[in-house]
Amino acid sequence: MKPFLILLSSLLLATTTQAEPAKAKTGPELLPAFSTASSLKENFSCYYGPFASYDSWLAMLSKKPKFNAEMFSQRLPRADVERRQQTLDCRVFAYESDGILVEGVMVRPKNTAANTKLPVLIYNRGGNAKGGTLVYGAIQHSLMPLAELGYIVIASQYRGAKAFPTSVTGEIKLDQFGGNDVNDIKNLLPIIQGMSDANSERIAMKGASRGGMMSYLAARDMPQLKALIVAAGVTDLEASLAVRQAMENIYTRFIPDYATEKAAQLKARSVLHWLDKLPPKLPILLLHGDKDVRVEVAQSQNLAKALAEKGHPHKLVIYPGADHDLYPNRAEADAETAAWLKQYL
Repeated sequence: MKPFLILLSSLLLATTTQAEPAKAKTGPELLPAFSTASSLKENFSCYYGPFASYDSWLAMLSKKPKFNAEMFSQRLPRADVERRQQTLDCRVFAYESDGILVEGVMVRPKNTAANTKLPVLIYNRGGNAKGGTLVYGAIQHSLMPLAELGYIVIASQYRGAKAFPTSVTGEIKLDQFGGNDVNDIKNLLPIIQGMSDANSERIAMKGASRGGMMSYLAARDMPQLKALIVAAGVTDLEASLAVRQAMENIYTRFIPDYATEKAAQLKARSVLHWLDKLPPKLPILLLHGDKDVRVEVAQSQNLAKALAEKGHPHKLVIYPGADHDLYPNRAEADAETAAWLKQYL
């Protein structure tokens, strides 16, 4: 297992320990609603308990046998974490989507000028109900740097997933890997519209890995999007399955009617088969490493070719030698993302 994956596994295990339902009664203090949306049911600060300081977080992680303190400090330096805790408001929340309680995360800059309305970035994570959730380490790594650019960043864990002590049940059978769970993204809109400091007319979206697929699916019904960024996203699930057959286990477990409607279900989740359904002027930035062993680089290359043929605004950036998480070119990819958002959002 790659060192970075080991680190994320440690973060996941550490946070899951704090997220057991039995601890909910003595969990973090609930805060006043940050949105007037009736679908918002509860919220609390990300900086609770062991996440209150860098030292308390490090102390908790250090109890894990596979925890690598040196790598942790390299990926998430003390100065970065402590700066973000001072300058960013971070909330874990529960909201209703299609009658199901779903977990979400919101991060925004603190101390903004009065009456300032900030642009919004919807972030769509990768993984599934059993892995890849937005634990505290992932929030620090993936969401907070975007919020530091001056955006309100909001994300769904998707139905079936749970990473914190919320009232969400976390029934993994609810995850449909690109089915009705796509509504969990679209149902963030009322929450955004109910935030007094959010500019609901300036919304962009970013998805990574599975989150790229989710982004394409959600974008079909979100004409208000100003920009889309996808990192290492799948664009043709059937073609990708021929390269990475292990995904058959995920598809079989989560996609409804997969055994009897395999081709149809994979096609329904593959943007290359319904490119015309995307907003025609939505600018799309594609980022991919050519050493990605989870989602082959051809997935982004083929989409870029199809977008070019249709005259759809886009940009493809391939990083030679980079993996699924765009390392060792993560800094360059983050710069591309920042420039894309600055240009279009």
